[in-house]
Amino acid sequence: MDELRIHAQVHSRYQVLDASGRLPFSIDFGLCRRSPADTDPRPVLFDIARSVLDVPYALAHGLLTLHEQDPEDAKQWVEVDLNRLHRVAAKENEWLSLASPLNRTEHWRNAFRVYQCHVDVNDEVASILEPGKKYIIRLASEDLGVKQLVYSDRERFVDNGWKPSHDTQAVKLVNSKPTAGNATFTFVKSLSSPPRVETRMQLCAAFPSSHPAFVNAKVNVSIVLEVAVLNTGSHSITVQTRGYQRFPIPWGPFRAEPDVEDDRMRIIDATPHKPPTSSLQVIDSATGEVVQANEQHGTGPLTDSNADRRPKTKDVLMMKPGAPVIREIDIGALVDGLVDGQYKIRMQPKGCRWWHGDVVEAEGEDGTVPAYLCGIINLPLLLESQDEVEILMKDGKIAQSM
Repeated sequence: MDELRIHAQVHSRYQVLDASGRLPFSIDFGLCRRSPADTDPRPVLFDIARSVLDVPYALAHGLLTLHEQDPEDAKQWVEVDLNRLHRVAAKENEWLSLASPLNRTEHWRNAFRVYQCHVDVNDEVASILEPGKKYIIRLASEDLGVKQLVYSDRERFVDNGWKPSHDTQAVKLVNSKPTAGNATFTFVKSLSSPPRVETRMQLCAAFPSSHPAFVNAKVNVSIVLEVAVLNTGSHSITVQTRGYQRFPIPWGPFRAEPDVEDDRMRIIDATPHKPPTSSLQVIDSATGEVVQANEQHGTGPLTDSNADRRPKTKDVLMMKPGAPVIREIDIGALVDGLVDGQYKIRMQPKGCRWWHGDVVEAEGEDGTVPAYLCGIINLPLLLESQDEVEILMKDGKIAQSM
């Protein structure tokens, strides 16, 4: 049988599988045609049913393997007996297309087609997992389980509803790389959801230049934005306002998705002389274009894998129910240099790590949050606001708020 070699990369969308279903979970596959022998300029179409992309079926029929971490040696993985999955049926037919590598202008790492296979917490696969254990799903071999495919022009695929318009060919789809990633995850009973918080923004009245909120004497504009964040829940929580944030984040084939790993200060941080503006954007009201933003460059600071990443207690803040946390933030540097016109200040959503109660009371001798609390993984508390603060710039200064 003829073979078509592609690059297949398997990974888990999140590194936590939540048995309560609060966090949608999937095993994801990054697929890309990049073999030098692949010279057909046409897209290829194949059915994913009964292939590695049909994860429950693939586990039950040996196309994928499942391993659990040895509790006595974290470097060792023990293959899980999957005989109980022998009755898993294949999913319904679903066709997937991959573009030809010919005439590709982008780097192949940016040309992956990502397919997500949702894992239902009530299906047979989840039933064999044990809470608290860590697992890995791997390709069993180079065989991807596809035995039939069809080449055709893209227009014919589209016109036929992305289904083959003529007979398929007997071609075996195989992985071209000896390593194909790992779908690693920990199975937990339930992830805690944070209470809902409300964030309001407004411009403050004029302040003298000596006001403590003003931190940058070099800019031409001094303007203070008031941000009020309210815990609408019934219990106190502690929120981490800066530094390494540990909560479930979505991953792509090779790395975390853009902008989800952000160690910069959150809008409620109170560090002196450093306004927490990383989540703020300035939008041109006429065009809707983002004209000023504190973009993150790279994926954050590089740290030793063995470094202590526990937050300092000075990097956390307790939020009591019904008591707003108010910050007055100098955003002069954010709007400095804008041409005359009308603008909107908008807040991008940013996630925060959080704990129930006051973790400062449990502060260790080294001034950090204790390790047993740092091991707790919750769904992130999301700081976001629907407010848009409108400003009018004239002669390089703010003429008024709208």
